[in-house]
Amino acid sequence: MEVQEAAASATRKGDRISISISVRVSCIDLAGDHFTDVVQSVNVSRSGCCLPLKCSLAPGQKIHLQRIGSGEEAVGRVVGQTGVRCEHNLYGIEVLNQSDNFWGIRFPRQWGSRFPLQKELEESNSRALLKCAVCQTCHVTALNEVELSVFQITHRLTRMCDVCSANTVWEPVPHETGPEELLATGKKADKRKYGRINMKTIACVGPLGPHADIVDVVNISRGGICFHSSQTYREDSWIQVAVPYTQGAANIFVAGCVVRARKISNALTEYGVEYVKSQD
Repeated sequence: MEVQEAAASATRKGDRISISISVRVSCIDLAGDHFTDVVQSVNVSRSGCCLPLKCSLAPGQKIHLQRIGSGEEAVGRVVGQTGVRCEHNLYGIEVLNQSDNFWGIRFPRQWGSRFPLQKELEESNSRALLKCAVCQTCHVTALNEVELSVFQITHRLTRMCDVCSANTVWEPVPHETGPEELLATGKKADKRKYGRINMKTIACVGPLGPHADIVDVVNISRGGICFHSSQTYREDSWIQVAVPYTQGAANIFVAGCVVRARKISNALTEYGVEYVKSQD
């Protein structure tokens, strides 16, 4: 059965552009054979791209990229596989040493002082609490745009572990209800269909405009999102939310239902939102 592109593609950072650019790819595949082909990008961003390849590659391996027409060259790192399309494997590729004009596209680098949250997101990217599957070391890890897109689909990444001195698989640390919360609520932790991932990023509760609500995300899952806001949203009400969100970019909003609201301070409320339709 083919693995289809996950619905999480709707929640990517805004500097990702769907565009077909011809790229020559050279690498050694998992069978040990030399692979060379000219492919068309599915999308590109300042951090990398998504490429459809007929070969099988391992996360973390390096590949050589050359943009057809300009001759610009770069080294790429396979972040992970994000799906299958027309008998091609879709791979998220981080471009390691690209020049500013590798893609021939100018990407914005920051949004200025009027949007401090967006500027912070641009500079630090999204963050997730990850654990090495080998030594169990936990780190708050900054994810670039390509890593985030792969992580949202696969819920794992291959990264260098300083303790293991090797590339290992890193997985999210499950968000669990702590003893203090159990004592305060008197309730048992609920069983969730999807595991939550603690992530530092921002979202926008729409519609877009002067009254759009820019909120801090607490955690996300394939089924929904938890965020803090100073605005009031009634339980069982419907909202439109884009996560991660970048000011001035082509963000994609999805519909969700507010299923939980908990006051955490005089100014902030924590909301749990369930997406209208979740993908397994």
